[in-house]
Amino acid sequence: MKRAFAHQFEGAIWKMDIHEVAQLLAIEWRTKEGNPYFSVIHYPTGMLKLDKISYGDRWWTLATTTATHLLLQHYPNPSQAQTQALVAINLEGKDVTWERFNIQFQELVEEGPAVTVPTFAKNNIAILDEYTGEALFTTNSLSTLTPLQRTIKSPSPTHRTPLVNLTDQPIVGPYFLLDDGETSYWAYHEQTEGDLKLMLTILKNNQIYVNLCLENNLEHLLPEVFFMVGQQLFFIRNNKQEIVSYFV
Repeated sequence: MKRAFAHQFEGAIWKMDIHEVAQLLAIEWRTKEGNPYFSVIHYPTGMLKLDKISYGDRWWTLATTTATHLLLQHYPNPSQAQTQALVAINLEGKDVTWERFNIQFQELVEEGPAVTVPTFAKNNIAILDEYTGEALFTTNSLSTLTPLQRTIKSPSPTHRTPLVNLTDQPIVGPYFLLDDGETSYWAYHEQTEGDLKLMLTILKNNQIYVNLCLENNLEHLLPEVFFMVGQQLFFIRNNKQEIVSYFV
């Protein structure tokens, strides 16, 4: 496999969102003090469109990324008289394009960012113009809108065992399997001299195609091991402070 990128952050990854059409991966990571920072990666090239962007206090969190803007949602601090808000940060200029108050982000659809507006008595879901923050039109249900392309796949724990021997080391916990026709992706934890290793073995037509250590020196089993978008594989390691991707 060919590595696409590896990016390490100064805090733990809290949240991610992918825009598959624009091939962008938005990441929220936080310091030990809980302060949020945001990065956006063009994942086929590994190029950082935004890096270590901060905005406001710890009550801001990642909403989504469009092809041109990073959207951040503000949730009210229970101890302060604040309101919900949504801000758009331009991916090119890195400046704030607009900020809207008294709205809550719901979902990014083909028509644009969908938000709820409590002041609207009916049709309280509005589609915003991502360049101005103004409402383009309203509707009463997300089901009337067009979902964005989502092909993210991840493995699930399985009781199945591979038809070929993947390792001579003891395996701790379940296998994680993502079956994709003639190709199957098996992740598992190996026991080695006092610690654990997270391994990935890719089988093609029941023959070993790739055998790769995703992370070593683990103290415990990881419940989430990797995910895929198309033929690109992603995993998080180093105490959730690094994201790595490979082309399969």
